[in-house]
Amino acid sequence: MSAADDIAGQREGRGSVRAAISRLSHYIRAERFYYSLWAVITIIYVGAFLGVPYLTGKTVDAIATGESDDRVLNYAIALALVGLASGGLRYVSRVFVFNAARQVEYEMRNDLFAHFQRLPQSFYFRWRTGDLMSRCVNDLNSVRLLLGPGLLSVIQTPLLLLGAFGMMLANDWQLALLVIFPYPLFLFIARGFGRGMHQWSIAVQEGLGELSNQLQETISGIAVVKSYAMEPVMERRFSGANQNLFTSHLRLVRVMSAMPAITGLLPMAGMLLVLWIGGNKVAAGRLSTGDFFEFSLLIYQLTFPTFIMGWTFALVQRGAAAMQRIDEVLAVEPSIADRDDVLRVDSLAGEIEFRGLTFHYPGSERQPALVDLNLTVPAGSTLGIVGPVGSGKTTLASVIPRLYEVEDGQLFIDGMEINRIPIETLRSNIAMVPQDSFLFSMSMADNIAFGLPDTDPKRVAEATLRAHLTKDLAELPHGLATLVGERGVMLSGGQRQRTALARALALEPKILILDDTLSSVDAETEEAIQRNLREMFDGRTVVIVSHRISSVRDCDRIIVLDEGNISETGTHKELLLAGGFYSRLARQQALEDELEAVA
Repeated sequence: MSAADDIAGQREGRGSVRAAISRLSHYIRAERFYYSLWAVITIIYVGAFLGVPYLTGKTVDAIATGESDDRVLNYAIALALVGLASGGLRYVSRVFVFNAARQVEYEMRNDLFAHFQRLPQSFYFRWRTGDLMSRCVNDLNSVRLLLGPGLLSVIQTPLLLLGAFGMMLANDWQLALLVIFPYPLFLFIARGFGRGMHQWSIAVQEGLGELSNQLQETISGIAVVKSYAMEPVMERRFSGANQNLFTSHLRLVRVMSAMPAITGLLPMAGMLLVLWIGGNKVAAGRLSTGDFFEFSLLIYQLTFPTFIMGWTFALVQRGAAAMQRIDEVLAVEPSIADRDDVLRVDSLAGEIEFRGLTFHYPGSERQPALVDLNLTVPAGSTLGIVGPVGSGKTTLASVIPRLYEVEDGQLFIDGMEINRIPIETLRSNIAMVPQDSFLFSMSMADNIAFGLPDTDPKRVAEATLRAHLTKDLAELPHGLATLVGERGVMLSGGQRQRTALARALALEPKILILDDTLSSVDAETEEAIQRNLREMFDGRTVVIVSHRISSVRDCDRIIVLDEGNISETGTHKELLLAGGFYSRLARQQALEDELEAVA
């Protein structure tokens, strides 16, 4: 799949603005106490904000008309108190709304992470890691700004404008109409700039996702990049993604910069009219000096809120685009989840039965990975799976813990249909060691005890011994306390595989699935591990996927897969006598072992 197809596939699932707003309102309602308190404080703040120019005008009129010093002093004291109250209320209102926005961001980030863990593996085949990370970081930050500074200005500024206009009308309706006349232009300006802001905001967010993905892939695959001397190529790719982001940012910045610059002219136009027409009225005695000061101060105080509305509108557009991208992910329904008819099961014995299992990878147009597969694995027995590359071995192992969804009536555990077994019960009774042994950036002990409620030193030590890791621990600087680095970079391939094996063994599961677990281990170490595992296998159902005959020869039953079908089945001796693929593979590997011994 090309990058363009991948991006197109992501866009197909994008939710509508209405759906994004609906989801966002859910988070706002969860913080309704703080938002409601903020709204009340904001209304009181607007009153105090408008009280400053009103009391200023009264004070000026008191001085101009020669009223008593006590009256002037009372006005001055009231003005000081209202000014202090305005500053205090402004601070408190911002604390409430910004804290509420942070809380929404916190809850939304937790929900995103939990949602990522519920989604099936097939989801991550279609979505890029860097893009998902960008949505969790950059897009969430844009949503926070929308719900903090954005919401603050969207609610507060119109209230200030309406209150100021009401006061102006009460003083001089003709001058008020002239002053307020430029402000409706803001609606047309916002409409004109809004489309461009939304378009380029989405382009910037998608560009950040693409850049994050390029960076994540390059760093994760740095060994391959260096091995093939591909640094110049990767640099050109990154530079191209960076250039696209740079261009989108510049276009967005042009729109965002132009809007505040234009909206900032509105109060300037109002001030010009007050100075020109209002000054003439004062000179003619039709407007008091105090009212003139009140008009002027109202226009002055509204300059910043009006100017900031341009920036706020950009925040709203960017936040709306970001919320759409977040909703696009949250709207994906996990295809693997507990159903309404789920059974009440706490533990499993381990019997596995396939009844005509046919499996297609989601979205794949190729032939089925598994075709009409019928097989029963009794509880406590061992099953070996071999076959050529692409025959469906890993797929068969992966459907058992329900990593992929299968149709009803095709896979049963202990006679129960797998889609009706609670996922937590199913997976807590199964341990799978995948071919690609992933380790987390923490200590060896914590990696081995990853599936346990607590790091039990005894179980960790036993699992370490059975995985033949004891000798390796002696060579590590801090033994089990050694930090293995990202993806276990400090360990060799064989050590990573054995650590992943130890992690599975520590769980003591009812069903153990080993998917080519010892492919990076030498023959001598493999034999030692096999001896340790035989004791561990007792009483457990074990499925071993391997390309090595030595790994499956002691299994109770061995099947050979070919293009998703079972082409051979039997014990090691029976398959050797059958003279098929298994027999040829056994002879080939025996010959390779002999040549290696001679060499």
